[in-house]
Amino acid sequence: MYEKPPVTMNSPKMRDNLRARGFSRRSAVVLTVLIAVFLVVNVVQFAVRFGSSVSGQLDAPTEDSIELPYYELTADERAAVDATGERLSALKEKPSSSDLAAELAGWLEGRLRRGQRHTPEDLGIDAEAWAGQMLSRLVYSIEDVELSGDAAVVDVRVWAPRAGEIVSKASEGMSTYFYNQDVRDGEPLSEDLQEDVLRTFETTTESAPVEECTLDVGLTRSDDGFAVDERALERDLLNALGAVV
Repeated sequence: MYEKPPVTMNSPKMRDNLRARGFSRRSAVVLTVLIAVFLVVNVVQFAVRFGSSVSGQLDAPTEDSIELPYYELTADERAAVDATGERLSALKEKPSSSDLAAELAGWLEGRLRRGQRHTPEDLGIDAEAWAGQMLSRLVYSIEDVELSGDAAVVDVRVWAPRAGEIVSKASEGMSTYFYNQDVRDGEPLSEDLQEDVLRTFETTTESAPVEECTLDVGLTRSDDGFAVDERALERDLLNALGAVV
């Protein structure tokens, strides 16, 4: 679920709170800087102690984030950022809220028909469930926002598993397996064979690494605020997933 960034020690809101409690502007700034330095020192010490694990996590984050100084943005800029984060989170948590999951499932069926002469159903694979799993693994970081009249562009970094590589690797394993089991193209599979194929496909999907890319999410102002260009976003996410024909 999309959540706005918390008020940090360095945010304008925190500095205002300190001044309201009797601190002068200069004292509030100095105190804020000292606290920030203390936190940075502790983070550095932690990174040195657990350097390898921290480094690995930074390569592929596991949580969505906003890397902008959120509370220093204008109200319109925050509205565009919020609309983008809410839409991306909805696509991850409720794939059926758009056509994206259906398109990804259809792409999988096309690849398996061409490569294996079988539909996902023939192989015991639930294409829609797989598409939902792929979307749930997306991780995003909102990096920048630009406004121009009633239009906005939000720069987003996305980490996504590569569907094309998953299907290619799984298909190689299936082809070898079918050859060893003397299964002909398009021949119906027994339940035991379906279970073996499904297990191979699930293992390949779960172990697939993620790759990073950058998206420019377009938005247009409406009476209800900023609205994401749904079709363009879905097309860009399909490309990020490597689900191209």
